Amino acid sequence: MAGYSFKTTPAPEISRYFDQKALKPAFHYRDISAEEHAFALTVAKATRLDVLSSIREAVDHAIKSGQTLQEFQANLTPILQKQGWWGKKTMTDPRTGQTYPVQLGSPRRLKTIYWANLRSARAAGHWERAQRTKRALPYFVYRLGPSERHRPHHVAREGTIRPVDDPIWNEWFPPNGWGCKCWIRQITGSEAEELGGVSDELEIDYREVTNSRTGEVEKVPVGIDPGWNSNPGKARARNLVNHLNARLAETGTNDPGVAQQVISELWESDAPLAYSKMRERVHLPVAFVPELAQKLGSPSALVVVSSDTIRAKLGKHDRIDLSRFAHVQKILDREEVTDRRAENLGLNFWSRIDGLTWRAVVRKSADGFLYVATLFQASPGRRKQHIKRYGLWQGD
Repeated sequence: MAGYSFKTTPAPEISRYFDQKALKPAFHYRDISAEEHAFALTVAKATRLDVLSSIREAVDHAIKSGQTLQEFQANLTPILQKQGWWGKKTMTDPRTGQTYPVQLGSPRRLKTIYWANLRSARAAGHWERAQRTKRALPYFVYRLGPSERHRPHHVAREGTIRPVDDPIWNEWFPPNGWGCKCWIRQITGSEAEELGGVSDELEIDYREVTNSRTGEVEKVPVGIDPGWNSNPGKARARNLVNHLNARLAETGTNDPGVAQQVISELWESDAPLAYSKMRERVHLPVAFVPELAQKLGSPSALVVVSSDTIRAKLGKHDRIDLSRFAHVQKILDREEVTDRRAENLGLNFWSRIDGLTWRAVVRKSADGFLYVATLFQASPGRRKQHIKRYGLWQGD
């Protein structure tokens, strides 16, 4: 493990995984769920954003430049020492109120930070790449790493061959614990046959583990350390968006402007393009409209767009720039709306932005949530014709 690094420039999906992680100060590693670790950088006892930011920058540099552990430690140690996040200090646990000595920065802790983040990034990148190549390479085979001693349950998984999208990889996707060096290899159907054929469907044995930090009882596969029982690549696509949407809904209840600003910044970043390239469907927030949601009887004020729609826009409308989705909020805030729900064509919102006429079609899903079915430029004449024919929606 001491010599682990990316020997060459990592694949873009690997660095992208880490780039999209938010900072999440926490007192204890288990304050954060396994799924949340897929989209949040957390280091136990790093409760200050300046410290966490420094760690993030160092890990990011290590991933992109192929730094060894020794180089990573040499770079980050003096920075953390200068910030006072080094050695043993006394801290108060915000959850319990108790004050006691804790270990902050140390060579051993930097080794753990380096290993956990580089291995997770590689795993996430491997998953994303597999989603693009699974037609030619439809199987994963589980392999043991170079450790001198192996966990018995990991040894039992050695040589397991299952389809890329098999549920086994939702949890048994290495690394599967602290210091775990197991790995998986993507293989062809013919190689799977050469290795003995596809393994029988596996039943996963679980044990109940009580999170001492939250009190939550969770089921963790036997043989996997708590907190490592997830697929970081798969969890990122699904849970990052779910978590973001939940946070936006919570924030927007008190301050819609904050939610709208977060959404705007999202669409000005590279994240939407990254999501559009994933095979898994995700829903990205494009607007926060409490009044419209109330009128339409929607359980959420968030309006989303699916990655499928984004891909369609990129493929069919050369004039569509993904940053234009940041304008959906402005479009939905306008009063020019035509109602074509009777034709199953949703509510049509019209707006002039930067001298161009835009049309956004909003529909309700089967469970009542609002989503943008399409967004495109339209001619001013088409807008006038539409309004003349259908009239303006009065909000009923």
